[in-house]
Amino acid sequence: MGLILSILVALLWSLFDVIRKKSVKLISEIKVLLIIVISQSIFFLIFLLFSDFFLVLSSYFFLAILLIFLNFISMYLFLKVLKSGAISTFIPMLSFTPLFSALYSYLILNEALLYIQYLGMVFILIGTFLLHAKNKKISNVIKSPWIILEYRNSFLIILVALIWSLTPVLDKKSLQYCDLYLHGFIQSIGMLLILPFFFKENLFKEIKFLSNKVIKNYLLYFLIIISFLCSFLQLITLKFIFVAELEALKRSIGIIMSLFFGYYYFHEKINYMKIFSVFLILVGVINITIFT
Repeated sequence: MGLILSILVALLWSLFDVIRKKSVKLISEIKVLLIIVISQSIFFLIFLLFSDFFLVLSSYFFLAILLIFLNFISMYLFLKVLKSGAISTFIPMLSFTPLFSALYSYLILNEALLYIQYLGMVFILIGTFLLHAKNKKISNVIKSPWIILEYRNSFLIILVALIWSLTPVLDKKSLQYCDLYLHGFIQSIGMLLILPFFFKENLFKEIKFLSNKVIKNYLLYFLIIISFLCSFLQLITLKFIFVAELEALKRSIGIIMSLFFGYYYFHEKINYMKIFSVFLILVGVINITIFT
């Protein structure tokens, strides 16, 4: 059950990446974020009909506040990277999330991995460094970590990976103190309350403008539906599977799909160096998954 759900979630997130990439070319990243947050708030409000409203407020409150801010910041930064960056370069870099998730899971949830799985994390690091090396020379591969830190989008995507590896761990912890449907609703409403501070114009005018955009563009319909399915099904999946497993499956499938979509839909250049780098990352991700 957990494995099937994880694969489904991974496929949906891959599709969500493509839809978000296309959406930020149509409207600004903050407006895309507004559509996602409003639609999720509405969907989770409806699903409260199935909630038992279980909530241990004293234990849940800090986790909820932290998650709201982390989710908002990471989604906004990710959309900024997608707007100007190549999907086939930056999506593979999210493979840092299984590495960070394993560390967070061990510290917060006591979900320990085997030593051989940490070897997979080494493959992820090597693949990422090769992805940003100018050529195959060892000296350039050694320099690539500094290139990553100097290049703004690369730095931002690692920051996103750092946050996204923590958020599912905190989600899983939160579900010990809060009903799934109520948790989803609180998170979406919390982000909705933050959004007005990012708009110079009146928020209600923006919502009216975006409503007209959504009506006229089928892409934004998909954005609304897929965004909710990703969040909702991921929360369900976390009940059946380790966080590091889920993140590893998401990234392995995401890597393959990023090359496919990057080449066929966004006409990005795919060379042998990029394919080999992604292959190493994929080996690392599968290693983490298969030995769990």
